Amino acid sequence: MSEYLKRRYNARVHRLVIDAGFTCPNREKSGPCIFCDPTGSGFNALHDLSIREQVLKQREWAMKKYNATKFIAYFQSFSNTYAPVDVLRERYSEALVDDSIVQLAISTRPDCVPEEVLELLDEFKTKVDVSLELGLQTINPKTLRILRRGHGVAEFIDAVLRAKKHGLEVVAHVIVDLPWDELEDVIDTAKTLSYLGVDGVKMHSLYVVEDSPLGEMFKEGAFQPVSFEEFLERTIAFLEHLSPNIVIHRLTSDPPKTGTLFARWGLSKWQIINAVETELERRNTFQGAKFKPAGGGQLNRS
Repeated sequence: MSEYLKRRYNARVHRLVIDAGFTCPNREKSGPCIFCDPTGSGFNALHDLSIREQVLKQREWAMKKYNATKFIAYFQSFSNTYAPVDVLRERYSEALVDDSIVQLAISTRPDCVPEEVLELLDEFKTKVDVSLELGLQTINPKTLRILRRGHGVAEFIDAVLRAKKHGLEVVAHVIVDLPWDELEDVIDTAKTLSYLGVDGVKMHSLYVVEDSPLGEMFKEGAFQPVSFEEFLERTIAFLEHLSPNIVIHRLTSDPPKTGTLFARWGLSKWQIINAVETELERRNTFQGAKFKPAGGGQLNRS
C-alpha cells in the first residue's frame, strides 16, 4: 500500500485516523458486532479533539516521524455514513484542512450507504479522491449471523455496485481466520470481491478484546481461535484467488494496546507479514495465481 500511494501521489502518504463522533445502527438496536471494541475499532484516534485538531495533530506527528507530505483523512470509528447528509458534509469538510489532504476515506457498513450519501461523496470528488470502505468480513451467511453483522452478502454487493456507479473507489474489509468459516469460504470471498471489481482489500486477523461480546465468548471457551498455521493457509489461498488488480491495504490487524485477550498469536505485525511473504516464495505463488476472470476474459495486469 505504501509503495502504491507513493506512485499514485508522487510523495510519502500517511493516513490520519479520525473519530467523528458517529455511532452504529447495530449498537442502537441489537448491540454491536461481537468483535467490536468500545471505540468502534478507532482506538488510535484522538477522541477528545475536534476533527480539525485530530487532523492537524496527527499530521504534525507524521511529518516528523515519516517525512510524509500528503495525507488521507480516514474516518474510521463506527459507521461514518450513519448521520443526516448535512451533518456528514460538515464533518467531512472539517477534515480537509488544506491541499495536503489528498484523499477522503470513509469507513462504514454496507447497509448504511443510501443514495443521498453516495451523491454527497460524489460532491467531494471535485476536491479530493474519495474511497468508501465497507465491512464484509466473510461471504458465509451463517458466520455473518454469528458475528451479529445485521446485514447479509446481498447488501454488500448492492453497496459496491451502487458506489461503483458513482465512480467511487471501494475497499472491502475481510477477516480470513474466523473460526466459523472454512477454507472454501475464504476462497469464495476472494472470488466475490474480484468479480465485483473492488479496488482494495483490508485483510484482518481476528483479535479478541475485553468489553466485547467476543471477549466474553472467548473467556467462556465458546470458540477457539484458528491456529497461526491455518491463518497462513487461508491467507495464501485468499491472495491466490484475488485479482492482482486489487490493492492489498493490509495483511493483518493492529489490535488495541490494552485490554486485548488474544491477538496475532503473540507475533508482531512484521513477523506475520514476513511469514506470509516467505510462504508465498516457498510455494512459488503470488496474488492472483489462481484467479480466473469472469467469463473467461483476459486479465488486465495494469
